[in-house]
Amino acid sequence: MAKMLLKNYSLFKQLPVKKYFAKCCVGFSYGLSFPLTLTVLDLWLKDFGVSNTTIGIFSLFHWPFTLKFMCGIFIENYDIAYFSQKIGRERSWIIVSHFILIAGIIGMANSNPSSGLQTLIFFATLTALGDGCKNIVLYPYQINGINKNQFGYVASVVGFGHKIGIITTKVLALYLANIFGWKVAYYVAAVSIFLLMIMILFIQPPQKYQKPKRNLSFSDSVEKSLTIPFKKIIEKKDGLYIVLVLSLYKSADFMMQKMSRLFLMEIGFSKIEMANIVQLFGSIAAIVGGLTGGYIIKKIGIPKAMIYFGNGHAISFFSYLIFTKIGANVSFLSLVILGEAFTGGCVTSAFLAFLYTKCKTGSLYALLWAFHEMNGIFFMGISGIIADGVGWRLYFTLVPVIYSIVLAILWGMQRRISLKHLISFVVSKR
Repeated sequence: MAKMLLKNYSLFKQLPVKKYFAKCCVGFSYGLSFPLTLTVLDLWLKDFGVSNTTIGIFSLFHWPFTLKFMCGIFIENYDIAYFSQKIGRERSWIIVSHFILIAGIIGMANSNPSSGLQTLIFFATLTALGDGCKNIVLYPYQINGINKNQFGYVASVVGFGHKIGIITTKVLALYLANIFGWKVAYYVAAVSIFLLMIMILFIQPPQKYQKPKRNLSFSDSVEKSLTIPFKKIIEKKDGLYIVLVLSLYKSADFMMQKMSRLFLMEIGFSKIEMANIVQLFGSIAAIVGGLTGGYIIKKIGIPKAMIYFGNGHAISFFSYLIFTKIGANVSFLSLVILGEAFTGGCVTSAFLAFLYTKCKTGSLYALLWAFHEMNGIFFMGISGIIADGVGWRLYFTLVPVIYSIVLAILWGMQRRISLKHLISFVVSKR
C-alpha cells in the first residue's frame, strides 16, 4: 500500500498544483449538479410515495443531457454577442449554461410532486439541458496540458473532484430535506452551483481555445466538430467496439444506482443513515477506489483494467440479495457500500481514461458520451418496471449478469477479434 501511494505521489507531481486544482474543480462541478435530476430526485419522489415504475420512467426526462453534443457544436464554433468579445467564448458559454442550469433547479424547487408531475418534468428537463451544456464547455479543461501516459491518473483526479461534488450534493440534500424539506435543499444547491461558477471563471481557459474564431455555417460546424472526427473513429478496425463499450460498459451500474437506493429506503433505512453510509461513506470509498484505479491503469493498461474492475463491481452487486433476508442492517450496509463504491470508483477511472484516448474535441467527447448516456437513460427507465415486475430478489440476480455481455465485448476488443467473429464464437458456445 505504501509503495502504491508513493507511486501515485510521483504521478501527482507531474501535474502543477494549479492544473490539479482546476481539474478537481471541473470534476466537482460535474458531481455537484448531476445527481439533482437523478439520485436526489429519485429519493424526493420516493419520499412522496411515487412508485418505482414511475421513478424509473422519470429518468427518460433526463434525455436533454445526452444531446450535449449539439451544444458542443455551438460552443466550439459560435460566439455569444458582446460577452464573447469581452470575456471570451468559453467563459461566456460557462455563464449561459450555468444560468440555464440554475433556472431549472429553482423551478424544480418550486414544483410539487404530489400536486402534479408536469411542472417538475419541465424544470428537470431544463436542468438536464443546462447541465449537459456546462459539461461540454468544461471538457477542454479536463484534458488540457496532459499526455497519454497521464490519462489514467488525470481521470482519477477528475473522478476525485466528481465524487466530492456528489458527496456535497447528496449528503447535504438529504440532511436539508430531513430538516427543512426538499425545497430548501434545491435552493441551496442552486446557490452552491452559482458560487462554483464564479470560481471556475477564474480558471485560465486552455490556450488553443482562447483565440477568436470565425463563425461557420451550421453544416460546416457539424462537419468540423462531429462528422469528420466521428468518421475517423468508426473507420478504425475496432470502431464498433469503441461505440459498444461506451454504450454498454456501465449499464448494470446505471440500473443498480437507480433502484438500489430506493430498495434501501423501502426496507427501512432512514434519510440520515442513507446520507451517512450510502452517500458520505460510499463517496469516500469511491474516491479511494478511483485513485487506486488510476494507479492500476498505469500498471496494466486500460483494457485489462476495465475487465478486472467491471468484474469486481458486478460481483459486489450480488451482496444486495442478503438484504432481502436480513432487512435493514446498518453494519452490513457499510460493508456492502464499501465494496460497491470502491469498485465503482475503479470502474469510473477506467471508463474516463478510455474516453480520453478517443476524444480530441469537446463535441466528439459529447457525442461518444451520448452513446453512454442514452443507453443509461434507457436502462434506468426500464429498471423500475423490471424491479416491480420480478421483485427485488430476482432483480439483484439479473442485473450483475448483464455485465457478462460487456465482458465479452471487452475480451473481443482486447484480443482484436472482429465483432462478427465474436458473435459467432458466443453463439457457437451456447
